[in-house]
Amino acid sequence: MRFSVIIPSYNQIKFIEATMKSIVAIKQLCREHNTELEVIVVDNCSISEVKAVFENYKNSIDILIIEPDKGQYDAINKGLNFVTGEYWTWLNTDDLIDPKGFLEILNYVKKHQVDYIYGDIETIDEYGKLITKASSGEISLNSLTSKNASISQPGSFFRTEFTKKIGLLSNYRFAFDYEYILRILKNKGKVVKLDTIVAQFRYYQESKSGSQDARFLMEQLEIAKLYGSSAISKLSLMLRLRILKRKLMN
Repeated sequence: MRFSVIIPSYNQIKFIEATMKSIVAIKQLCREHNTELEVIVVDNCSISEVKAVFENYKNSIDILIIEPDKGQYDAINKGLNFVTGEYWTWLNTDDLIDPKGFLEILNYVKKHQVDYIYGDIETIDEYGKLITKASSGEISLNSLTSKNASISQPGSFFRTEFTKKIGLLSNYRFAFDYEYILRILKNKGKVVKLDTIVAQFRYYQESKSGSQDARFLMEQLEIAKLYGSSAISKLSLMLRLRILKRKLMN
């Protein structure tokens, strides 16, 4: 079996070393379990210090693409053109894959065919200190568009044969992962959640998730509407309130 990991990159010198060390550990774990890990890095012409890190880890990178892109979604889509694994994911240059959780995912998909598999995540700060453990729980199209838009993208894996049928990521700046998972659900993808930590998600002020940018919530609201969310649903009302709050704060 082969897994593919796409790493979209742009000027993230602070945490890229830790992310690449995580990839090396997962690659070794795969070898120990008769599995291959294909690593595809798509870098948007980053500073020389970032390129130097990729040079240091060139033996662990299968495909390195360095060229301008239109944003994170576009970098991932470029990587998807090279994916040869049965399952794939993307890993941001400040996040980590948990070896124990990955092994549970690996063992599960070797025995069962699923289209989207995910687990729980640990949120860590810029120093790697645990903030909290989180889970989006059992998701459905209805729950993600009417109650809570929380998803667990880090450490999630998608079946390549299925995702080829539903197309590439949409051109959103912040919430393209939310739209993609809704699309999987709308297209009757078989989804499985494992009760294990599968990734460490880094939350800090400079990150897109930590920036308090109202556009993140605005994209979620727009996408939820596209997938049938009512204007008076719990999710719609909550997102509008949070958007207003962030606009007032900023």
